[in-house]
Formats: sequence, C-alpha cells, structure tokens
Amino acid sequence: MKNFGQRYNHKYIRNFIQKIFIKSKLSKIDSYIVASSLVYADLKGVWSHGIARTSVYYKRIEQKLAKARPKIKFKKIFPSVAHIDGDNGLGFIIANQAIKKCISLAKKNGVGVVGVHNSNHFGMAALYVEKATKNNCICWVFTNASKAIPPHGSMTPHFGTSPFAFGCPTNNPKKPFIIDMASSSVARGKLKFAAQRGEKIPFGLALDKFGKPTNDGFKAFEGIMLPFGGMKGAAISWMMDIVAGIFTGAAHSGKVKNPIKDFSGSSNVGHLMICIRTDVFQKGSFFKKKMKTGILKVKKLKLAKGFKEILYPGEPEYTNYVKNLKQGIQISEDVRVDLERLAKKLKIKSIF
Repeated sequence: MKNFGQRYNHKYIRNFIQKIFIKSKLSKIDSYIVASSLVYADLKGVWSHGIARTSVYYKRIEQKLAKARPKIKFKKIFPSVAHIDGDNGLGFIIANQAIKKCISLAKKNGVGVVGVHNSNHFGMAALYVEKATKNNCICWVFTNASKAIPPHGSMTPHFGTSPFAFGCPTNNPKKPFIIDMASSSVARGKLKFAAQRGEKIPFGLALDKFGKPTNDGFKAFEGIMLPFGGMKGAAISWMMDIVAGIFTGAAHSGKVKNPIKDFSGSSNVGHLMICIRTDVFQKGSFFKKKMKTGILKVKKLKLAKGFKEILYPGEPEYTNYVKNLKQGIQISEDVRVDLERLAKKLKIKSIF
C-alpha cells in the first residue's frame, strides 16, 4: 500500500487513541479496549480495520448513533447458550464481553454459543477468535454488515461483506491457526482508504453504481462489491446475514447501517460466537499434538513456483506483528492528518 510514512511506537499510538475515546465519554477501561483493538489490527498488518477507523467510531459516538456507556444485558437461554443485547455500544466493547462469556460457557459445558444484537462494527474478527484459542478453544465468529454485495443473479447490493473467522490453538500458543476473511474479493474499507489516498484499485474487485468495472476506489466504495468465488461468495454473504442477523435478532436484509457513511441511525449489527473446548472428544493435549503433525506435513509438501515456504493461516499476521512490534506501526499521511485534526478538536496533545 502506498503513502505509508513514519513508524510510531504502538504504545504511544494506543495511549493517544485511548485519550480520544475518553474524551468521547467512554470509560477508561472501554477506551483502552477500543484503542488496543485498533492498534492490534495494525500490528497484525490489517490496517483497513485499525487506526484508520478511529474517527469513524468517534463520529458515531459524537452524533449519538452509538452509546459511549451502554447498559449491556446478558440473558441465559440454555446452560451453554446466552443472548446479549449490546444497547448500541461500540462493537469492540460488546464483542469483547461476548467472547469472554462464550469462552466461559465452553470451559464449563464443553461448548458455548453467544448471540449478540444491538451492536456495532467490531473491527477485526480475528481479535475474538484469538482470545478463544488462548483458552484452548476452537472458535467461530460471524457478523453481518451493511449492504455491499448483490445476491447471485442481481445487480443490487443487499448483503454485507460480512467477515467470518475461525481459530484454533496450535502447539505454539503465540501462533494460532486463524482465518479471518470477508465474503467479498477485498475488505470494503480498503476501497474507501484507497479513494482517500488517490490510489487505483485492481479491476475485478468491484463495480461502480451503474454496474461497470472500475479501478476507482471511491466509485467502487459507492458501488457494488464483488463476492469472492462468484456465486459461492454471494451465498456465504447471505448465510452470514442469516446466522448473525436474522438468528440473533439484529438488523438484516440490507438494514444494517454503513458505519463509515450512513449516519441516519443506529446500526444494530449482529454477531454469533461459538466456542468448543479442544478436549471434548480427545482428552488432554491430543488436539495440539495432532495440529503440530498436520502442520508439519503440509510444510513438507512440494512448493509451488515462486514460494519459499508454506504458511498456515495466521502465520503471515504473526510475522507482521513481530516486525511492527519492534519497528513501530507505519501511519499513512491521510490517517496522520485525520488524527491530528481530531486531536486539535478535542484539545489532546498530538504524538505526531
């Protein structure tokens, strides 16, 4: 990605962003959760869901489209199932509590299922499955999103890019197996930020609002996202709307508000989390031992042309994490300017 500039220590950035959300009336703890989540995404190299979105979440709080201090309600449905009303708080705060509850249920009962409604965009889905892997759980996290992808056979955006994530422990606790992917060909946020930076995007990722191929990030963001794998990606985006929207009691069928550009009301995003202890079928550490065997077998396979090694999902992000932790996080010029503006508005001393 072009236009990335100077590197900054992640702790300085985290403390700076925490101050922004304290100013927006979030508690000190909740501000820390939001700031840490955004910075962690950048440390992992998932910049589209990180620091660049700070002003987006702040604006939703400022315009009272999300609550700074929600009264989150937990309802026990069955011994292993809970339903959470997020009271329109920021998704990071609600999802953080939801995954903690899901892990707790799994530890006690072997499996935990938590449905969430009245939430908001929760950032990088990998945040939550990774917490589960650290507690010896296999985990699935689903969420729905604002309309961007048309159902197969249509030219009208109706379902979200709706990321889904899966995670499980490996023999290395620092490097869990993590899948976090949208049902579109690319994360939608990357189109918006490409437009801000005046960068062209590859053809084939999206269409403009008239259904024509485009390499303009702004026209793509305002237009039609293309699903990965054609009808398969389109089907998955529909599934996500069902399990995270209809099933949880959240908004669905094109009713989720876009967090970046739609400030007409609350988003009512839904999440579904499932955690299962790794020892429910095989006791002790058999799961991790077999994961180690499986990974080693894959890594010994013949390499495709141009590849030096085979990485399992989650490894590239861990490599980014180690590098950025040591060298600092690169901040692009447009994000730096945006944060400077916000700091000046809130009378916070800038770190830039």
